[in-house]
Amino acid sequence: MKATLSLVTLAVVISLAHSQRQLAFPDPRSCQNRVRHTTWTDPRGVTHNYFFSWEHQATQNLEVDWLDARNICRRHCMDTVSLETPAENEFIKQKISSGRVKYIWTSGRKCNFKGCSERPDQQPNLINGWFWSGSGVKLGPTNNRQNGDWSHTGGQFGYAQPDNREIAQGNDEACLSVLNNFYNDGIKWHDVACHHLKPFVCEDSEELINYVRSRG
Repeated sequence: MKATLSLVTLAVVISLAHSQRQLAFPDPRSCQNRVRHTTWTDPRGVTHNYFFSWEHQATQNLEVDWLDARNICRRHCMDTVSLETPAENEFIKQKISSGRVKYIWTSGRKCNFKGCSERPDQQPNLINGWFWSGSGVKLGPTNNRQNGDWSHTGGQFGYAQPDNREIAQGNDEACLSVLNNFYNDGIKWHDVACHHLKPFVCEDSEELINYVRSRG
């Protein structure tokens, strides 16, 4: 069984972690008219619908921070992508490559905020504190290189990811981005400070779709 974190709890603590900025609620009209560029069915038989910001005229040059990316997705009954299986990860990497996109935001987040960071099972949070905020599913320990698709050579100093290298400048690298050969390391996961601006990928959120339906 996948380890999960309460999505309600996550919504509260992530908002607090971003200086009181709030997670957006879905907008029924935006949900109904949302753009879906690709439908893909994974090996488990689960269907995913995706939006790629660089493929849509209104957002093709848009780069936003991690929380803004989530909120754009959430208003449309979507969330930033959670790369929960190797097959989905490879599918998204192919889209990044074919689109010649330098990097994207995912829903990946480090549990470094009050109400989460105190939990013993999250410590040390650089290793055990990562989760997909779009689904609440925890990532495996980052020191096991079989878990996820973290870069083995990292950023400018060549450290394996996640390395939290910006912490020396006071910026906790608490968000997960996929970088396209940015450090000559292929298309790989990197921990990045959440204020950086990037394109993004959204995927349908059954939770938000059901939320709108329940209030219809």
